[in-house]
Amino acid sequence: MENDFKEKLKKYREEINEIDKNIVDFLNKRAVVVMKIKRLKEDRNAPLYDAKREEELINNIIKYNKGPLYNDNIIQIFESILRNVQILEKDESL
Repeated sequence: MENDFKEKLKKYREEINEIDKNIVDFLNKRAVVVMKIKRLKEDRNAPLYDAKREEELINNIIKYNKGPLYNDNIIQIFESILRNVQILEKDESL
């Protein structure tokens, strides 16, 4: 029985590791697209921050959320992503 527990635990942890890898990959892909938008907006002298778009994004992620995480949890995660991308956008070297 102990071996069964250890094997299942190992399998679940490997699954989490793969999911985490995918999350990191998608966050970086998202950041690349954000930087393309940054350059496009700079070329047009458009403001980088768009409150309406941020509200739309939050509404979309609420629609996408099928649980078990609560909407508030998902919103907090995305707000953190948005803050970190804003820091990236401010980097003049990118």
